[in-house]
Formats: sequence, structure tokens, C-alpha cells
Amino acid sequence: MIRLERLVVGYLDTNCWIIAPDLPGRQPALMIDPGDDPDYLAAAAASYDVIGLLITHAHADHVLALPALAESLNAPIIGHPAERKVWAAELDHLQVHGYLDAGTATAELVAKGNAPRPNPAVPLWDGRLDQEIDTPTTLALGPLAVKVIPTPGHSPGSLSVHVAGHLFTGDTLFPGGPGLTSPDYHLTDFDAIMTSVRHLLTYPPTTVIHPGHGADTTVGTELPSVESWQTRGW
Repeated sequence: MIRLERLVVGYLDTNCWIIAPDLPGRQPALMIDPGDDPDYLAAAAASYDVIGLLITHAHADHVLALPALAESLNAPIIGHPAERKVWAAELDHLQVHGYLDAGTATAELVAKGNAPRPNPAVPLWDGRLDQEIDTPTTLALGPLAVKVIPTPGHSPGSLSVHVAGHLFTGDTLFPGGPGLTSPDYHLTDFDAIMTSVRHLLTYPPTTVIHPGHGADTTVGTELPSVESWQTRGW
């Protein structure tokens, strides 16, 4: 009953997702993490009625296309209000360094002459959220029930999405462990992300996990490794 489209965009190959009912005709859709390349994403969304642009968190590689798409698709922006301070930190980094923070990939990108910078022709997000979600919330997408779950840790307002046996985890959970947390990134929290990961892994083993970057995995594949992640501390 679900139609999924993965669109890989931007300097960190961010997975942007379009989810919709798998039914004939034009369907309502939710776009998750429109990270960059707004023209490409708008073209991919042209056959849907996009009812919302949901961000799993506000690191730049997940939000650079937000304002352009909100205007072109006339779609509301959905996210956690705590992510405004994450976006403010992203803008501070850009102002101080002249390029965006790409986490552990920053140094390599800069060394190769590919420092991540926003497209000056595309407006930057102003932090506006048309719908704030800070508690578990269910959104209707045609016949699909889309559950949006706060999963803090990688950032204070990270969200994950569950629908029809699929989990969209942003940068909270990847094949092989949780997303980046480090004392060098003051808005991250390892204990919080592990609590979030443990919750996500209570879904049935066949549940497919779609992370914010890279390949998919399943709950059953990742669950046996949780205690080893806890022990190693990342």
C-alpha cells in the first residue's frame, strides 16, 4: 500500500524520500528531508500532491531545499521546534568559516576543495515551521497512518517516521549503529540517541530502516548489536 521514492541529493548524498499511497491516480505525498537540489526534487514531486515537507533534523544537508520547495509546492514545513537552535548553529558556522558544517566529512571536503557552501541562488531557510511536532504524532496520508516519533540524540529535536513497516530514521540510526554524537558537537547526546535507537528497534524485525544517508537495513539485522554499540560509546 505504500509507494517510496528515494532521491539522493547534496554534498553528503542525503536520502530524500517521497512517500505516498500506492494507489492509482494522483496521490497525497510526504517529502522527508529535502536536503538540496530543489529543482530536481520539485520535478520528482510533480506527479503528487505534496501535503508536507518533514525534516528529521535541521543539519544543513537535510534542509537546504526547504524554502524553495515550500514555495514551489505550496507545502507546509514540519519539524521539531528544538531544531531551530540547530539551524542557528549551522548558520553561525557558515558565517564564521564561509562554509557549512558537514560533521566528520568537513575536513576532507575542505581539503579536496569541495567545502560545502549553499547555492547563492537558493534562499536559506528562515527556521519557520508550519507544523511543530514534539510528541508522537500521527499524520494522515490518504489511507496511510504516518507516525512521527521524537528520537533525540543526534540533535535535540530529531524525528523518525514509521509507516507501513518502514522506518525513516534520518541520522539517528544507520546500518551498524547510531548517528554521530560527540563532545565536539554540543547539541548531540549519546545517551539520548541510544534511548531513541532502543525504541526504534522495538518495531518488528522485518521493519525496513531507511537512514538519512546510504543503504537500508532492518530492525532484525541491527537489534543484536545494540549492547555492543552501548559499550563502545558511539
